[in-house]
Amino acid sequence: MKNFLAILLIVLSLSHFDRVCADELKLTASTWPPYTGPQLPENGLVVNLVTSALTRAGYTTSITFDTWPRSLEGTKIGVNDVITGAWHSDERAKYRTFSQPFIINEIKFITRKDRPIVYNNLEDLRGRVIGVVRDYAYGPEFDNATYLVKVPQNHVIQNLSSLFLDKIDLTLADERVARYELQKFMGGDISELTFLPKPLSANGLHIAVSKQRSDHEKIAADFDSAITAMKKDGT
Repeated sequence: MKNFLAILLIVLSLSHFDRVCADELKLTASTWPPYTGPQLPENGLVVNLVTSALTRAGYTTSITFDTWPRSLEGTKIGVNDVITGAWHSDERAKYRTFSQPFIINEIKFITRKDRPIVYNNLEDLRGRVIGVVRDYAYGPEFDNATYLVKVPQNHVIQNLSSLFLDKIDLTLADERVARYELQKFMGGDISELTFLPKPLSANGLHIAVSKQRSDHEKIAADFDSAITAMKKDGT
C-alpha cells in the first residue's frame, strides 16, 4: 500500500510538472537594441515590458534570442509561443494573434543642425543625399521614391558617422535606436545633430502569439489588460 501511494504521488507530481511546463510561454526575440537583446539590462525595454505584463497576467515565461526570420518561423509552427515585439501585417496575422500596440516606433529623419532642412513630404528632400540601412523596409512611398539619392550602409551607426563627417545630408532611424547607438558609440553627443519633427512613419509594436496555441486569443487579451493596468498605476 505504501509503495502504491508513493508511486501515485510521483505520478501526480510529474503530471503537475508537465502542466506547469505546458503553461510556460516560450518567448522569442531578435537582437534589436535598445528594445531587445541579451546584452541589455532586463533583456531590453520591450522584453522587460512584455515579461512584466505577462507575469502580472499570471503567466510564467522563458525567452530565446534568435534571428528575426527564425523568430517568425518559430511562432508560425508553434516552436515558440510569443514574439515579444512585431509590427502587424496581414501576412503575419495568418499565423499569429496580435495584441494592441504597446510602444510606437517612429522612424525619423536625422540631419546636422547646421543644415536648414525642412521635411513635410518626400519632394522636399529631392536632391538630398540620404543614408539608409541596406535591405531595410522604410515603407512603399520612400522605398519607391527613385528621385531620392539613397546611400546604403550596413548599420545605423555608419550613417550617423557619415552625418558627423558631413558625407550625407540626412539619415533615417527609429529615434530610440539612433539615440542608443549614439550613446553607445559616440558618448551620447548629439549637439551637432537634430531629429526632424515629422516622422516618416509610425508603427505600433505588438506581441504576436502563435495560433498553434489554442489559447492564443486569451494570451493577447490578458496581455492587453495587464498593459492597461500598468499604465493606470504607473508601472
